[in-house]
Amino acid sequence: MNSGVSEIAREVDHAFLLVGIATGLMLLGITVVMVWFVIKYSRKKSKRVVNIEGHRLLEITWIVIPTIIVTWMFFVAYEGFGMMRQPPDDAMIVQVTGRQWAWEFAYPEEKITASEMVVPVNRAVKALITAPVDDVLHSFYLPDFRVKEDAVPGRETYLWFKAEREGEFNIFCAEYCGKDHAKMRSTLRVVSNDAYRAWVKGQIAKRYKPLEFSGFENPKHPAFGKEDLNIDSTKLFGTYCASCHGEAGDGSGLPGEARNFQSDKDWKNGTRVSDIFKTLIDGIEDTQMRSFPNLTPWERVALAHYVRAFQTGALQHDTQESYDALIKEFELDKITGPGETISVERAMEILSEEAAAEQARDAEATPK
Repeated sequence: MNSGVSEIAREVDHAFLLVGIATGLMLLGITVVMVWFVIKYSRKKSKRVVNIEGHRLLEITWIVIPTIIVTWMFFVAYEGFGMMRQPPDDAMIVQVTGRQWAWEFAYPEEKITASEMVVPVNRAVKALITAPVDDVLHSFYLPDFRVKEDAVPGRETYLWFKAEREGEFNIFCAEYCGKDHAKMRSTLRVVSNDAYRAWVKGQIAKRYKPLEFSGFENPKHPAFGKEDLNIDSTKLFGTYCASCHGEAGDGSGLPGEARNFQSDKDWKNGTRVSDIFKTLIDGIEDTQMRSFPNLTPWERVALAHYVRAFQTGALQHDTQESYDALIKEFELDKITGPGETISVERAMEILSEEAAAEQARDAEATPK
């Protein structure tokens, strides 16, 4: 585990060190006294049993001193806890959803979602944490930042942190949530402000780039490539599908419940890309197959191509009509990207430039 990546982490480490030293000294003192008593009052040395009366000073001492020590440890720990529960007012918001067995991250200000958490360095981040009402209890844990909070189905909790250096850090689920609890991992990437803005633009492109019929026809469409949207369908399948359907798509993750993509009889909704696209949006009622609203349209198309590649029989192919019907059903042609935003400082600069230009025009128009 890294140390010194945030003020909270240092505060927790400091409290842990002080409490550890205090408890270690108490353990050592009690152990030494016990050994001394064992030797001093050994039966070989003292065969006569003597009635020992109470000792008021001793009783007061062993009540008062431990009370002072425990109270001190409480306030040492509470200082860090108080810091954890008071996020700055200007903290950026990231909505975190835990579900069996993946983390999803939504950025309401930027209107994007992602399967990993990316934040700018030296910026306070408030994570609003929840889980779907039909899911189980999870726990969002950033070990390098020493913060953890439960993701309670149907409720919203929170934690916050401020990364002081760039890097990649683990995200774990710290609450046993089922068979793939140990695989419920993700990554927190802390990047520079410029890299963060570039990442946001890439995520906006993934979410708002208009779909193309050629993308449904061609699993190697250029839009999936690194030069464009950079969509890793293998990673998507491993994150969202493999837990139930198995790495080979044979349903080995949940035998008897998950569909076997290698078997013709398990393809109940069709093998067209548009059919799988619909399933990823709607899920399948009365099964463990749920919807994945966090996936972008192009990610759904890429994942659909990956899934249907497991099919061993004849594949159904999309037609222009099936594509048009999908676009119309989900109004995918009406998705528009968020307006471009600029910083307050840049907005003030633009206003100053416009005011200066207007004054210049007025000066030229004034007769001399």
